[in-house]
Amino acid sequence: MARLFDYENPVWRFMGRIADALFLTLLWVAGSIPVITIGASTTALYYVTLKMAKNQESYLWRTYWQAFRDNLRTSTGIWCIMLGTGMILGGGCALLLGNWGRLAAAMIWGLAVLIVIYLFVLTMVFPLAARLDAGTGRLLCMAFMTAVKNFSWVLLMSVGTLCMAAAAIFVFWPLLFLAAGAVAYLHSLILVYIIFPKYGWNN
Repeated sequence: MARLFDYENPVWRFMGRIADALFLTLLWVAGSIPVITIGASTTALYYVTLKMAKNQESYLWRTYWQAFRDNLRTSTGIWCIMLGTGMILGGGCALLLGNWGRLAAAMIWGLAVLIVIYLFVLTMVFPLAARLDAGTGRLLCMAFMTAVKNFSWVLLMSVGTLCMAAAAIFVFWPLLFLAAGAVAYLHSLILVYIIFPKYGWNN
């Protein structure tokens, strides 16, 4: 019976992670309210969840906002590039979907490949910004190369993110309160235990 109330009990640890995901999602939303700071907010989110994956987290509030301030400039630059690229790709889709000719069909397939590359880079670049001290251009290149070399894992991460978003929006809306924190934590487990060790990025 005593183990039921032991904080090392797997049930309590799971509930603790759920509470952390809720709190981090609220922090992420607060940091993302000015749309321009979504990049810094996402980098700070990953900074915390990467520590959580290694059981090295301390005060979530303090750690999050410190990482937010430290990465504001670089992550904002990355976000502006990714946002602009996403708008261009979205505009291209909107134009091509209205034209079903053979040339348009071929261009749609080409655009689909670019969208996949975009999603892969988007999935990797903010965790790398949270882990590595590098400039905007280098982080984007490293995100692309890391995604290519770890295609199956990054595909799993990207598809998982889309599935979580779809489930939260169309199936069970309360998931929205956990989505950002839960996705970042699950991604961080893959990064910390599978991808980052290949490159010595856990040290």
